Amino acid sequence: LIEALPSRVQRYGKAKSTALDVADYMATLPEHQAMAAKVKTCGDYLAFRHYVGVDLVRLHGASLCRKHLLCPLCAIRRGAKSLAAYLQRWEAIKLQNPLLKAFLVTLTVKDGEDLLERFNHLQKSQHELWHRKRRGRGSVFDGVAAAVWSYELKRGKNSGLHHPHLHMIALAESMPDAEHLSREWHNITGDSFIVDVRPISQEDPVSGFVEVFKYAVKFSDQAPADTVHAWETLAGRRLLGSSGLFRGVVIPESLLDESDNLEGLDYIEYFYRYLAAGYSLE
Repeated sequence: LIEALPSRVQRYGKAKSTALDVADYMATLPEHQAMAAKVKTCGDYLAFRHYVGVDLVRLHGASLCRKHLLCPLCAIRRGAKSLAAYLQRWEAIKLQNPLLKAFLVTLTVKDGEDLLERFNHLQKSQHELWHRKRRGRGSVFDGVAAAVWSYELKRGKNSGLHHPHLHMIALAESMPDAEHLSREWHNITGDSFIVDVRPISQEDPVSGFVEVFKYAVKFSDQAPADTVHAWETLAGRRLLGSSGLFRGVVIPESLLDESDNLEGLDYIEYFYRYLAAGYSLE
């Protein structure tokens, strides 16, 4: 709705401001001058179209760097596109499998000084969890018909060390047993039994799904140096995965809003340019 546009623009403005901090830090590193320039100009302008007759607002044009590990603005847009795609698949799955419910699962590993080593440990452990299900030897995930997960990177609040973890939406007829999962996860990782399993609203699953498709990097909780280190370490790695009935979901390449079904309708265009104080409507 058009009433929500100012708060949306304000949120994008905060993300752009954080991206500028990252770009300024990268500009001090000789090997990252070109990338710093790309991140610095990301989101310099945003063009929205308000389709008046149906009161829908779409992001129609923008200068975007598409570096979601460095740029929170692109991370927001990528998360929104992923969220929409998987929610659409979830609606289709429910029609064919009405007994399935969605649950939010979180898996962690012990904090550590080496980000790559900790991430590889988490990813390998998560793969082993699914291998146990496929081997048919008994796993807490035996009843999971579909799952989609993402990795999140941040510093541990108390340790100050790297704390990669994983958020997952799991579809099953009954909630996976948290105690069973904790024992199985510790058996796999050797260093972590901390897991979390909770139901999400079946009528309004967005809040639960958002947990999976939010920032991969906690931009607000870490210094630009940590953000750049995460990008250097994990760029090119798959930080989003799926299994079962969620396999094959296609996320659109474009970070702009889809508006195919609005072609031909009258609209008003709102053009914002980023200035020192934030986005200004021109």
